[in-house]
Amino acid sequence: MSNHVNHLLAQWLPLKDKHKWVLGFIFKTEGSCYRKAGAMMLFSDAGHQLGILSGGCLESDIVKKAQRVMTDGVSRTAVYDDEDEEDIAFKLGVGCGGVVHLALVPVSKDNNYLSLDEVSQTLSKGHVCEWNVAVDGSEGACKVLEDNAGSPRKAVLDTLGGKRSLSVLMMPPIHILVVGGGYDATFMTKLASSQGYLVSLWDPRPAQARVEHFPEVNYLIDDPTTEGVRLHLNEHNIQAAVLMSHHREIDAKALQLLSMQSLTYTAMLGPVHRKQEIMDLAGLSDTNFTQYFASPAGFDIGGELPEHIALSVIAQCHAVFHTKPTHLKR
Repeated sequence: MSNHVNHLLAQWLPLKDKHKWVLGFIFKTEGSCYRKAGAMMLFSDAGHQLGILSGGCLESDIVKKAQRVMTDGVSRTAVYDDEDEEDIAFKLGVGCGGVVHLALVPVSKDNNYLSLDEVSQTLSKGHVCEWNVAVDGSEGACKVLEDNAGSPRKAVLDTLGGKRSLSVLMMPPIHILVVGGGYDATFMTKLASSQGYLVSLWDPRPAQARVEHFPEVNYLIDDPTTEGVRLHLNEHNIQAAVLMSHHREIDAKALQLLSMQSLTYTAMLGPVHRKQEIMDLAGLSDTNFTQYFASPAGFDIGGELPEHIALSVIAQCHAVFHTKPTHLKR
């Protein structure tokens, strides 16, 4: 299961009234830390631990503190300092060298679930939102933003009237369309899903894209026409696509459609000469793609197996969405 906040909240939402819950969230960091401000984790009195706040080194102590919050309903803050020999982080041998400021607060109907239910519903619809939460756990708010409101940014800690609050930009999971349902596509869909992506799969050939081979896929498009794909694209907030049907006409038709969608990331498997063949067949050129278009797809990581190709493509896709350098040799 992915640790993306959308998946974390999707697990919590149907259980929010069945157990006592405590939210742990990092509201400030200093120096090198495994997770940054805005990272969250949910704990229940039934033993649920959803999410991650460190590399696993602090969770045992955090759980104890969360249990105290469940018992008395009083919010708490904690500081983990890896440089302080008297601090639990030092004694646990964390070794990151930073300082983590953590809040542990109740989540219930009494504080409107800190608006986490609204955040969950917003992200599940593919929308961006800004979540604002008081460090003392007294309130939370969710503001829906335009889908293109910006790329991921750092959380902001503010103090107003002596009250601290954290503002976190919440991005929905990346939704990727995979064109081609052959054996090698199983590695692509599995890796994308494990990264928290939503995955749609299309292949017009009846023998391909069999549901039993792609259990992790969120949407299996059963319409064999590109019109069916277009309708699916319009219905869902798909932001990325990879073409790997190994069939010239299928890739060309899909490329024609995708050239009109302005996706953030589009990639097509195959060598440079094949790219030109497909582009000519589709009547397209690089200028038809206003955002990142990669063909050959993926970073050059020195592998040739299906799992290597999947890794190189998903890594490149992730880099594009998180504004990291994407000019590495392909």
